[in-house]
Amino acid sequence: MASENLEKIKARLMEPDWTENMHLELEELPDEDAKIIVDSMSEEEIFQKVNLRKFQEDYIADYIEYLWDVSEEAYWKHIKVSLYSDEDIGLLWSDNMSHLEKMCNVEIPEDVFQAVLVFVLESTKKQDLEALSDVIKAQVNSFSRFDEIKLFSKNIRKEFKEPFLEKINSMLNAESIYEFL
Repeated sequence: MASENLEKIKARLMEPDWTENMHLELEELPDEDAKIIVDSMSEEEIFQKVNLRKFQEDYIADYIEYLWDVSEEAYWKHIKVSLYSDEDIGLLWSDNMSHLEKMCNVEIPEDVFQAVLVFVLESTKKQDLEALSDVIKAQVNSFSRFDEIKLFSKNIRKEFKEPFLEKINSMLNAESIYEFL
């Protein structure tokens, strides 16, 4: 499709705020056109689609799940932005939680793993941390990423280092409540 048509489609898809039919509209396009659109999204545009939730969590999760088949790069960009650690936003919760399951079953990119660690560092929401414990366990046990956690902890302020490492150890030793593994 001509680039000016894709720009018009993208502009319509980026209209605030709803994500409800985003993946359904993208599915109507040829895969390559959908990939061009989602790969061209800025972090601000992604933030608008994944963090302005307003009872859209299930639609957002369906949209993110759809991205895996279209563009892994766009998928991980969306996951990373969804991990914005603002306490008012929190973790993306949905009926299927495929995004957490995916983070347990594949080695996630380094920048996304760093976003997970920042989220763990800054979050105080018990339910979010319990859910992410499966991700932390999978990344450490299946993909040998404990050294990355230690390196991350060396770069945080001293007063936050010990509580962060305590959270990580607690997560690694916790029983899986949600079982995304």
